[in-house]
Amino acid sequence: MEHTTATSRYAMFWGCQIPARFPFMEKSWRMVLDSLGVAYCDLDGFTCCPERSLARNLDDQMYQLTAARNLAVACEAGVGLTMACTGCYSTLKCAASRLNCYPVERERVNAALGRAGMSYQRSLPVKHLVEVLHDQVGLAAIRKRVVRPFTRMRIAVHGGCHLVRPSHAVHFDHPLQPVKFDNLVGALGARVTETPTRMLCCGGALDRVNQSERAMTMARVKLKDLKAHGVEAVVVVCPECFKAFDNTQFLLRRRNERYDLPVLTYAEMLGLAMGMAPEELGLGYHRIEAEAVMQRLERMSA
Repeated sequence: MEHTTATSRYAMFWGCQIPARFPFMEKSWRMVLDSLGVAYCDLDGFTCCPERSLARNLDDQMYQLTAARNLAVACEAGVGLTMACTGCYSTLKCAASRLNCYPVERERVNAALGRAGMSYQRSLPVKHLVEVLHDQVGLAAIRKRVVRPFTRMRIAVHGGCHLVRPSHAVHFDHPLQPVKFDNLVGALGARVTETPTRMLCCGGALDRVNQSERAMTMARVKLKDLKAHGVEAVVVVCPECFKAFDNTQFLLRRRNERYDLPVLTYAEMLGLAMGMAPEELGLGYHRIEAEAVMQRLERMSA
């Protein structure tokens, strides 16, 4: 599939979780990117990014080579690389930074890639979709497309750990006081609501290492804080963060804990603001209903 309606072109790296667990996220991103005229293409040959907390701990060199191979797929096609998953972003951005900074490492990796006729080129841009929307599409262009604003709605922004960190590799926003994701949410008319747990990890990674109770505890701390500050919804970009907040609330209901806090991805929020139908964006696939958000939007648009 090719999309060539804008001057900048990227290969889309969907990662593992979005296609396998949350295909509605892929659809909603495609809908809003196509509507905004962001050019992108889908390439064959990508693998897992790989996931850092597991793969890197097993074999650092294989982790770096696997990430470099994904980068080389984009290099071969002559396009930049962009993604919605913050975990994939951090992995591939860190791998690119490491290869750019250490020539010996780059030579070793390219020697291995060369056996498959591939190589990593230092000029490859690696950008998160939040970065593409904020820095290239621009806030003004997004505001012009809003027909159903989130006016006065109290929205909490959760970028996740890997959107801005580690700062030595990810030079997208301030690692402790980021503003770009907030700006994108504010461009849709929402009132961005800050809370003390704003930069707290969602806890999702603990679920993958047999620490489900601790993962639930971390998500619960965040959910309690958001509800205490009158937040009407939380917006995320990372599929792991979405799962942590949406699925954890569903599990907590079985323990007679109810938060009923809608969790939106930014693509869904943007699509709603642009007038797209919630069923087309995939809101029906959430564990926690977003009906309250839709009712507020309808009342404000009436």
